[in-house]
Amino acid sequence: DVVLSLTLTEETPVPVSPGCSGKGADTEYIKTVRVESQRLAEFWGAPMLLEACVLLPYGFDDHPDAKYPLVIAHGHYSATFAPGGRFDDEPVESMNVTGYDYVDQLYANYLYNNWTSPDTSSPFYGARMLVATINHPVPFFDDSYAVDSVNVGPYGAAILEDLIPEIERQYRGLGEGYARGVFGGSTGGWISLATQLFYPDDYNAAAVACPDPIAFTSYATVDVYENANAYYYDSSFKKTPRPGARDAYSGTTVEPGTTTPTFGVPRGDTQATVEEMNRRENVLGPLGASCGQWNIWEAVFSPKGADGLPAPIWCKGDRAGCEYGAIDPAVANYWRDNYDLVDLLRRNWYDGTARESLASRLDYGEKLQIFVGGSDTFFLNNAVMDLQDWASETPDFRGNITIGTHDGRGYEHCFNGYLPDGTVAPNAVTRELYLQKFLPWMATRFEASAPDGANLEWRTY
Repeated sequence: DVVLSLTLTEETPVPVSPGCSGKGADTEYIKTVRVESQRLAEFWGAPMLLEACVLLPYGFDDHPDAKYPLVIAHGHYSATFAPGGRFDDEPVESMNVTGYDYVDQLYANYLYNNWTSPDTSSPFYGARMLVATINHPVPFFDDSYAVDSVNVGPYGAAILEDLIPEIERQYRGLGEGYARGVFGGSTGGWISLATQLFYPDDYNAAAVACPDPIAFTSYATVDVYENANAYYYDSSFKKTPRPGARDAYSGTTVEPGTTTPTFGVPRGDTQATVEEMNRRENVLGPLGASCGQWNIWEAVFSPKGADGLPAPIWCKGDRAGCEYGAIDPAVANYWRDNYDLVDLLRRNWYDGTARESLASRLDYGEKLQIFVGGSDTFFLNNAVMDLQDWASETPDFRGNITIGTHDGRGYEHCFNGYLPDGTVAPNAVTRELYLQKFLPWMATRFEASAPDGANLEWRTY
């Protein structure tokens, strides 16, 4: 027998978090809020922490009697405050950055200057608010999708009932549904719409950009209710793969060799099929353990399977006794009953009295602004078109649905609307401007919905 002797001589340093501010400690404007959620601890059998990075409004200390609306910027995990555009006091001219990094820093400093300006020309004049990003990673993915799920846990309740009240307590939030809003893109877009629909009285505005599939009639290119196989179009004589991704993400596109943002080129070139994308995840982690996009959707949306794991929506080849790619109708029905957001609207729009219906609680859709590119990279426009079809048949729906195009071409992922004045601009610009685009709209809604005697000092400076 050979005996091997190992000596450990090198140690990998423990990473140091940049903190919510990106500068280590909290700053004048960016604060960290953490809470331990008992309900999540009971679900997971271990202590579970929720974290928020909170941007305080300009004038917070100078207005000690003011109370503020709270806007949640939903998205992927980020150790730093990054709500869609960053917040940085350092001018780009002082940094050695090129390409899109230059654009990103330019707009990070632009947000800082806008946010801290007392001028009436600032987009935040009269729209002084708390803005928070939230970190809620789970074993399946870098975020939980912020809803209650039998596989992922009660994150919808934990965020609404455990974390948000603590943010509002520490930083003088108004603490009422009329003065809360949500926004986000992609994963954050789906979360924002789901949050507004699942908790219609607890939020008063949702700006939803390029959301993950909001209707499972268009789960990317799959209709999980009508199609037999997720990987191939239904046909009796041929086998055509379903596309899963096309072209490219255009949110960081600049003209080659420059710092000038530009548009992508949506030619419709297939980059991967639905089968290839799912096979890749199955290699990374079978039985739903890849931490990939398709697997987290399944973990959030599915019931528990007989093995205690999320029940697969279709056969992926890692379980015996099923036809490769075949969709499970029972799981599809569970998805429809619980997480198909367009079907939820359809079922509940007129349910109850006029005052209690979802239509009324969403102000007949005026709480909703929804955007997607006409050539979204991951076919997310398909589900938004399904929503658009329903809305067109619902005369009293007054929400905004924009499917973005420029010069006759569809935007790729992740379109969040045009500039505030209607100017057409690349995703590489608009993705940096979530706060400038949506907070003024939300401020108008919050003031109009405020009860008599509400503290509106946040609206006065």
